[in-house]
Amino acid sequence: MSIKKKLILIGVCIVIVIAIFTINVVRQIKSTSEDNDRQELVQENIISKGEAYRLLSYLKYNKNNREALPFEINYQDENMSGWYDSYVNAAWNMGLIEKNIRTSPKEALTYGECKVIIDKLIIEEPWLQTVYEELSYDFINAVEVMKLSEFLELYEAILTKVPEEKRLVKDETLFVLGRDETNKDVMRMVTDQGRYYYNHTMTYEKPYELLKTSSFDNKDMVELYMDKGIDVKICGNEIVYITAITTDKIVLKNVWVVEGKGNEVNAFINGIDKKFEGQFPLSKEVNKVIADISIENQKIVQISVKPDIVHGKVLQSGEDYIEIDGYGKIPLEEDYRIYKVYGNLSSETTNSILVGYENTDFVVSGGKISAALITESIKAANIRVLLKTSGFASNYHEEIILTSDEEFVISSKERDNKYTAGEKVTISIGDELLKDGRIKVYTSSGEGKIQLLSVKRSEGNPKYRGTLEIVDNSEGLLLVNELPLEEYLYAVIPSEMPTYYGIEALKVQAVCARSYAYRHLMANSLNKYGAHVDDSVSYQVYNNISENEDSVLAVKDTYGQVIEYDGEVITAYYFSTSCGHTTTAEYVWANGEPIPYLKGRLMAVEDSSRVLSQENIRDYRDLSNEETFRKFISEDTLTTYDSEFNWYRWTTKIDIDTLNDTIDEKLASRYRANSNLILTMVNPNEGGTEPVYESIPVDSIGEIVDISVKNRETGGIITDLLITGSKKTILVKTEYNIRSILAPLTNTLIRKDLSEVNNLKLLPSAFFVIDKTVDDGKLRSITLNGGGYGHGVGMSQNGVKAMIDNGIKYKEILSYFYDGTEIGFIYE
Repeated sequence: MSIKKKLILIGVCIVIVIAIFTINVVRQIKSTSEDNDRQELVQENIISKGEAYRLLSYLKYNKNNREALPFEINYQDENMSGWYDSYVNAAWNMGLIEKNIRTSPKEALTYGECKVIIDKLIIEEPWLQTVYEELSYDFINAVEVMKLSEFLELYEAILTKVPEEKRLVKDETLFVLGRDETNKDVMRMVTDQGRYYYNHTMTYEKPYELLKTSSFDNKDMVELYMDKGIDVKICGNEIVYITAITTDKIVLKNVWVVEGKGNEVNAFINGIDKKFEGQFPLSKEVNKVIADISIENQKIVQISVKPDIVHGKVLQSGEDYIEIDGYGKIPLEEDYRIYKVYGNLSSETTNSILVGYENTDFVVSGGKISAALITESIKAANIRVLLKTSGFASNYHEEIILTSDEEFVISSKERDNKYTAGEKVTISIGDELLKDGRIKVYTSSGEGKIQLLSVKRSEGNPKYRGTLEIVDNSEGLLLVNELPLEEYLYAVIPSEMPTYYGIEALKVQAVCARSYAYRHLMANSLNKYGAHVDDSVSYQVYNNISENEDSVLAVKDTYGQVIEYDGEVITAYYFSTSCGHTTTAEYVWANGEPIPYLKGRLMAVEDSSRVLSQENIRDYRDLSNEETFRKFISEDTLTTYDSEFNWYRWTTKIDIDTLNDTIDEKLASRYRANSNLILTMVNPNEGGTEPVYESIPVDSIGEIVDISVKNRETGGIITDLLITGSKKTILVKTEYNIRSILAPLTNTLIRKDLSEVNNLKLLPSAFFVIDKTVDDGKLRSITLNGGGYGHGVGMSQNGVKAMIDNGIKYKEILSYFYDGTEIGFIYE
């Protein structure tokens, strides 16, 4: 190689090295340069468009709602994208700016641009019409860049005009305790009032000049304000901006004092361990107590210990009170806190006070509960069941009629009344028996049952083990049955599965039902009613069919057994009958969260002579394809564990007039149930772009023009159904809404054995295909050919029966349906 070529090659290499070095440097400084650009504008008392959009977005959206918006803005230059993207998108959704962004949000905002934005805001929100009148400046110099201080003056004027019920931005004083370390990638400040995001928070000290620091960095904001009080504007769980460091005395309410001695106090608040210095030495040591700590100039100036504690069984817990056996309803202090003080010290959520248990001490001050101290773990022995009226129609009873086959007691706070076997007692709203509050009903022996003559179930008037509690609520009488969890299962199993399926099948159901009940018991979701679950399909059906020898034996044979995944008890979802393939949890419920142990699977009987080949099985593993699913539903070439059951296949024909009536009847109520799951098309598919759907109140779509499957997922379940009407086009989301909207209310549904079922309020499942009858260009009727009964997630109860008949044992069946799980035990 010649010297000239070598020199050229060396030169090229040097250029490449320089280029790579330059790219890396640019990458390293890009994020900080954006912050620096933003900072420089602020230091010059100038506001950028991006910052203006950020502040204005809080008028309509909190963090969660803003980030949930579909990203639909278009930047003319991709380099315009930056930290402000979600705020710019929110401003477009508010109707304040155009969808196509032609000038960078990094640029300074002019007075003229600001006036255009605010004028649009006034059109959207007429209550802002007088906002300009209170400003100390005007917008005459339209081309001049706007001063930050004057935009903030405008912003605060806007905030004062927002009606209280619509106001998202509020003033708050926070004491900074530290940084949230649970997720290093999330910038969240821990304060005495909770945790707040501060990713794009700015510090604007009145009269709105930036706090003078040599290098301002949001990541250092916590260190900057550590152990100080700050006045802020917040929106939900996000700090909009900081207005001042407060010099006022701040009282940290209901702090857990680990140890206080001399000039030092070690405390725990909102998940943070803190060490405070006292202005003066403590007069005496304090340890493991609840106290209010007053801080001034970063030092403790006063500690007020709260020594009074009450203890008892929690009967009910509401948003602002807890009812404790023997004490009645005690209101909660505004800054009420919950601490778990056994094991590793931690702060707990409000649902942690479990009704029906006595594992908590309550610190009381001034007639209110200041703090709850959870002193031991829960041993889930008892469950509390809210009993609904006949037909599971309501939580509230107008009257309750009781009796028993043996002597029973009605106990109130003041007295116990005994009644003879067979005696009937009627309790009505405002009854004398309820004048002292909650009453309890139980048999004298503690072993008998109380019968409800005012409630009807499948077998007549149900009888209940344990204790019945009655409380007079403003809406009616609430009725709660407390009993051992194991005994509760006695009457769940026959209500959820035919007991003639045999003991082994009932064992499967028992373990599932116990797991399901345990999860809901710990979730405490019905605490406002003083219960863990109710007795309807909303949880598990309880005592619709009474217990029997087989159901009791199945519970006893599986005593305490639950299904666990990674050491945690699972929510063991189950349903009646599959179409031959189960589905995945994320495609059924609105939150869309994947659950690792609930995966859809083909339920082929792999040792069956009717299984043609492994290739045949592979053909049906992906049923999200429309044609594959149609073939699967219509052809009977593969035997699955549910194949022999009537609900395995079904068909129904619905004429368009009837379907119109059903949709008109159901649409408004389904929208009210969850407005994000019934969407209306606002912009059709034009020029190759996707149609735009929005949540808009709707009660009719006019005459049905077309209906089609928009999206099908694992197992063939329909998750999105498109219905085109003469007035509106809607997108119906989730299997439950689809089953409700297309319910054959007045039509006959024919099952696999040709038996007929009428007047269904829901389609059996969302595993179906649609065939349309069109005449003279108009849709006349639809025929739905489907399979299965229920949501299709987890365990098929009829599939269990078939597996038992094939000799498979209950533990193997559970691992088949709940992938990667094992059997655990809930009692210590």
